[in-house]
Amino acid sequence: MLVCGVGAAGAQGAKTNTEVGTSVGVTILSVSGGGGSVTHVGIPGDGIQASPTVYATIFASPSFMVEPQVAFSLLSSGGQTLTSVGLTLQFGYLVTPSRPGSVYVAANGAFQSVSLSGGGGSVSGPGLGGALGYRFKVRNNLAIRLDGRYRRWFSDFKDLNEIGFGLGLGATF
Repeated sequence: MLVCGVGAAGAQGAKTNTEVGTSVGVTILSVSGGGGSVTHVGIPGDGIQASPTVYATIFASPSFMVEPQVAFSLLSSGGQTLTSVGLTLQFGYLVTPSRPGSVYVAANGAFQSVSLSGGGGSVSGPGLGGALGYRFKVRNNLAIRLDGRYRRWFSDFKDLNEIGFGLGLGATF
């Protein structure tokens, strides 16, 4: 992905074509039908089901962005290990890309897998969602994002809702 972004950057001169970053924020996971909720505040931790997530945004045009995201979390206690891996592909649209700040809208699809060592089993499933945010460039090589998102999970995560609010920090190339 970075090779494509760097190649496109050379073709377009000084324009920004790639952004790599992470975010901090609050993620609320709740189960539909009164199953309760969990609130997670993380640094980083405003990602796929509240896991620490990094993103690489590739600007296919000044307005259109393609953003793969990867999340990984490993918790260990009492001889048991809980491992969580998540992948998301997000497509977004910047409303005013020529300005330093722009509102954006995005749609995404995700996949999450969580497993417990020692025969504890595993769960996995896809999720679909969207985001609304504001992205502004502070300098030529720094972008800040404020966003809100919703994602609905399926399969083993049936009826799980994810609501997140984040502050992202990305380096631009």
